[in-house]
Amino acid sequence: MFKDVDFSLYLNPKEGWDRVLEKKLTIRELFFRVVIPFALIPPIGHLIGFTVLKNQYIESIKNFIQQFEGKEEQAKSVEYMKALLRTLTDSDMSREFSIAVVTYGFEMIKPFILAGLIFFLAGAFGGEKNPDKAFSVAVYSLIPTWVAGIMYMLNTPITMIILFLANFYTFYLVFTAGEKVLKIPTEGSKHFQFIIVLIILYLILSGLIGYVESTISFSILMK
Repeated sequence: MFKDVDFSLYLNPKEGWDRVLEKKLTIRELFFRVVIPFALIPPIGHLIGFTVLKNQYIESIKNFIQQFEGKEEQAKSVEYMKALLRTLTDSDMSREFSIAVVTYGFEMIKPFILAGLIFFLAGAFGGEKNPDKAFSVAVYSLIPTWVAGIMYMLNTPITMIILFLANFYTFYLVFTAGEKVLKIPTEGSKHFQFIIVLIILYLILSGLIGYVESTISFSILMK
């Protein structure tokens, strides 16, 4: 998988996108050679946390429950954490693996959502509507977020900080690709308008999909 990713892109995005375009990988090639392996990192992070670092996970969950139990606005989160705590303290690993599979499935959906938004918004803001380029931008921009997903093995505030920074960098990569790859004009602030609208829509859709994912995971924990 590494031969299909030019990691210099993440050190110098403005020049790195030129080398990404030279690869000319199709959507199918990107999915099988980049998405499938990199999207596996977050569920691996979860599994490490659920197994190797289980004691640390259990301790942080107990602290969360103790801190927020009885607070109405956190009732659903507390209920989820209690179900996860019961799962981690039993000897049956089937539910942990099922949750990892669900996480993997939703991680593989992310580039299609981001690519769809990039495709339609690029055209709306005067850029090029090219599905292959839109998917390439989405996939390579999401790699930092996927790599940061290994931090799910640590259920700590540091995890959230790293994931936030990775997501921020993902949007920055899309921003640099806007002019370089998608040919969105900089005149009239169209380039900035593109990324702002993209971020808003992606966060809304991610929130909805995250809700569905957590609902499925909760149903698995309650079995």
